[in-house]
Amino acid sequence: MYLRLKFVWAARGALLSSLVLALAACGGGVVEPAFTLQLLHVSDADGSDQTTLNSVAHLSGLVTKFKADYPNNTLVVSSGDNYIPGPRFNAANDSSLAALLGAPEVGRADIAFLNAIGVQASAIGNHELDLGTKQFADIIKTSGAWKGAQFPYLAYNVDFTKDSNTNGSKVSNGLDAAGLTGGKLAGWSKIVVGSETIGVIGASSPVFKNITTTGGLEFTPTLTGTEPNIDMLAASIQKGVDEMTAQGINKVVLLAHMQTISTEKALATKLKNVDIIVAGGSNTLLSDETDTVRTGDTSAGAYPFETSSASGAPVVVINVDADYKYLGRFIAPFDGNGVLMPGRFNTSLSGAWKTSESDDTAGGATPNSAVQAIRNALKNVLATKDGTVFGKTNVFLEGRRAAVRNQETNFGNLSADANLWYAKLHDSTAQISLKNGGGIRSEIGEVVAAPGSTSVASLEPPKANTSANRKVGEVSQLAIETSLKFNNKLWTFDITATQLKSLLEHGVALLGSQGRFPQVGGLTFSYDPSKAAQALDANFAVTNAGERIRSLKVGSDVVVRNGAIVGDGNRTFRLVTLSFLAERGDGYPFPSVLTNKTDLTSTMTSATAGGAASTTTATLGSEQDAFMKYMKSQHGTSAYNTPDTPELTDLRIQNLSVRTDTVLQ
Repeated sequence: MYLRLKFVWAARGALLSSLVLALAACGGGVVEPAFTLQLLHVSDADGSDQTTLNSVAHLSGLVTKFKADYPNNTLVVSSGDNYIPGPRFNAANDSSLAALLGAPEVGRADIAFLNAIGVQASAIGNHELDLGTKQFADIIKTSGAWKGAQFPYLAYNVDFTKDSNTNGSKVSNGLDAAGLTGGKLAGWSKIVVGSETIGVIGASSPVFKNITTTGGLEFTPTLTGTEPNIDMLAASIQKGVDEMTAQGINKVVLLAHMQTISTEKALATKLKNVDIIVAGGSNTLLSDETDTVRTGDTSAGAYPFETSSASGAPVVVINVDADYKYLGRFIAPFDGNGVLMPGRFNTSLSGAWKTSESDDTAGGATPNSAVQAIRNALKNVLATKDGTVFGKTNVFLEGRRAAVRNQETNFGNLSADANLWYAKLHDSTAQISLKNGGGIRSEIGEVVAAPGSTSVASLEPPKANTSANRKVGEVSQLAIETSLKFNNKLWTFDITATQLKSLLEHGVALLGSQGRFPQVGGLTFSYDPSKAAQALDANFAVTNAGERIRSLKVGSDVVVRNGAIVGDGNRTFRLVTLSFLAERGDGYPFPSVLTNKTDLTSTMTSATAGGAASTTTATLGSEQDAFMKYMKSQHGTSAYNTPDTPELTDLRIQNLSVRTDTVLQ
């Protein structure tokens, strides 16, 4: 009977609410809400690092202040894009953040902000996935002293079980969000606020397939063009809402990261029994007549946007601008049937609350001390490391996991070349360079999906950081330390032609985003993934030599033709590689005794390693030191300008399943 009343009211809730209020105004008494929810919301911390860091502490103080007004009736949420790869994201990897984060790692500071602020649930934004599903899962899950996200990420229309990196974090729908800590993923969750149970459901736009790195995640509906089918998207979300109402939940909040607020507004009219939609991805500033906006900002419409649901009940869409410039605050009055009462909306309390970039305590706010401490630490890292520049690039350096572990990339080439150049400073006989794609941990540049964009993201060189006095395209110490974070030692030694083929066979023996995938310098090769793969035993002895390497050339020396060694298989080449690989990391079958081995960390001096003018903060003889000095020497004035190429046109590593072999031409 209760649910039937809910549905009957939903069909004419707005009209009845207005009539009751009108009767009350004529002497029938004031109709009080049966329950009032204070909903505080943020999203889209994906624009300016400087604005975000300057604003987040005051925003945390506003959250504390407003919670005190409704101590038992407050819900705090995000609609996604809680971080974006870039300097702020990378700065969390600095050792100075260890005590604050439990363990430093990229992206963790942004999650720590939300934990400290008290976010209880979030939608998944496109920027959470920019570096792939594994990076996303690693950032939000518990790991050692890092406690991970203390709130669930929600997306009902995303199948997390289809991706190996997120499958283990998926939990059942309908659980209490308070217990879903450590990076849990679900479609919807329950949150108890005061005496009421609020259903919170998430949804992420299918356009993510065009604008970010979704891995094995499957979105409903399947995207067939550039925009999602609204009716099909609404139908998918409605299934989750129906699960809530079947359990007696009559107050529902949808966290929707749809990129364009027009999509969220359209969904509002298509869904039943959703009361509040928190929009995300469009950076849209909604405000009311009592709100003060920042200088230069313009309101894009009323806060909240009011409309009627598919059943005729009141439903609102709320959103505020990005980078913690505003805290969204909606005081939501509900009647006894769980229906919003538009006639009782409070415009003086609800709306976009402007934050301060210069005063953490503005308006009597008391900022969260943990937020302040993390903010200050990040600023210190950015001022020092992001302002120390070692070269320039006019192009995006492709270091994202899905690329460097599957094909040649410009960053793979550049870093392999840097190692070879560096080795030659000490040993002019060095000829070739081999490293693993898994050793490149991040891109250098920006993945740009503009607010509201539903088209393929553009890849840009590093954007400027004015607070660190770094210009567009300049490659900083912070970017290098983040992308080459393992900072392996560089070793040089001799390998035979036969051994070189064997090492490359291993590199392409197991495909599909494997860390072993090679990035090379001084050589080119082709491989055919349809041929027999190399196999090893537990002692790294080759039990099947493999037949995938079809052509291989070192300089002008043809080493392999049609899969067979050309000439003397025992002739040697001087190789520079990472100590990790030389010690059989990623399973590479290097010989147990390395011929004429030199550890560059033991023999390199500041004079041999590029001279005093190129001195860096990295350990001499390490991969970071090599890249810093190479960039400064080769691209300190003339920017690197070779864009990444699709696999079809890659030249150093040619995949014969997508192109013809031109290695020996």
